[in-house]
Amino acid sequence: MKKIWTMFFLVGSLAFAREITLEEAIQESMNHSKTLKISEKKLQISKLNRSQAIKKALPSVVYNTSYQRTEYERNISKNKSSMQLEKGGYKQSITISQPIFQGGAIIAGIQGAKAYETIADLSYVQEGLNTRLKTIRTFSNIVNSKRNLQALENSEKQLQKRYQKQEAQLELRLITKTDLLKTKYNLLEIQSLIAKAKSNIEVQTEDLKFQMGVDKEEQLEVKEFNVPNHLTDTIDFQKDKEKALEFSIQSLIAKSQVEIAKAQETAALGNMLPKINAFASYGVATERTKWKQTREDAEWMGGLSVSWNVFSFGSDYDNYQIAKLEKENKELSETIAQDRIELTLKTAYSELQRLEILRESRKRGLEAAELNFSMDQEKFDSGLISTIDYLLSETQLREARVNYYQAELDYYYAFEYYRSLLV
Repeated sequence: MKKIWTMFFLVGSLAFAREITLEEAIQESMNHSKTLKISEKKLQISKLNRSQAIKKALPSVVYNTSYQRTEYERNISKNKSSMQLEKGGYKQSITISQPIFQGGAIIAGIQGAKAYETIADLSYVQEGLNTRLKTIRTFSNIVNSKRNLQALENSEKQLQKRYQKQEAQLELRLITKTDLLKTKYNLLEIQSLIAKAKSNIEVQTEDLKFQMGVDKEEQLEVKEFNVPNHLTDTIDFQKDKEKALEFSIQSLIAKSQVEIAKAQETAALGNMLPKINAFASYGVATERTKWKQTREDAEWMGGLSVSWNVFSFGSDYDNYQIAKLEKENKELSETIAQDRIELTLKTAYSELQRLEILRESRKRGLEAAELNFSMDQEKFDSGLISTIDYLLSETQLREARVNYYQAELDYYYAFEYYRSLLV
């Protein structure tokens, strides 16, 4: 009765499990990725910083007011014919200020902010690619573990039947107990591997749920996917290399870092130049002179203000030299990035080619192992080979299946990784 309820529970769990495809898993991971959301927030901040940098070139309006009391009284006009002693007074004004010349600092700030926004945008895209690759790897691991589990369970069934047959043969003294123990040992070893495979599936599924933002209690059933053959036939490496060197994320980030360094150099140079602002104000610039505040106290004023740090023992020039050297460093880093991009792409392509050959090789190996095991079964039943040879043949078949499954999924991941380098 207990076994019936257990089987009913397992069947029910599978029936209510949500089947999910690779693309669905990727999409849900993208929607729920916390690191991707952090990257998105950084992109929003960079856009606000750019907007802020542009607004520094626009006029600003400032209202000022102050009230103060003094120790001694002074005469304040109450009207045209009388005065009154007062200790208090206030002033107020509204001023419009417009930067005219800031030594290029405003333009440099805008250019730098735009470059930072570009980097934030590219980093957001890169984080999305990383999330996609991570989900593909986790999903593939689950598929691989399930395939391995299936291969192990098939081996367990075959060995279980073989073990039962050998028990009958032992009673008839057709084989020795040693042969039976060897089969039993292999059977126990496979059962331990089955337990390990189930544990791997459970852990990997938990990892996938975490990435997708799915509740731990929800049952998921990953759907296997087909890996196309000859993926390298769709690749033009020379064109891909040119594209990656010019438009890949790493290339564009390196270029943007150079733009930031140039903007910082311009800003450092601007610090050595005068700053000019135009202003216009209306209000009471000095303390009131009349008892009742009227428009007679307010007045219009306007003009230009100039500030210039003429001498600071060369510290501004030192800052300029530092910014200039930093720009040269970023330009050198850009050339290093170009070399690294080319090398990384070539390595990824070579690895994809290797795995394509390996996949085909292991496919042939699996076919040979299946044929060999079929023949060895007949030989063993006819008493032409020993138990050791039979068990070895079975192990070789199982390992051939596992190796082929692993090579196939590694091949697919290598292709996706190569494609990510072109973005």
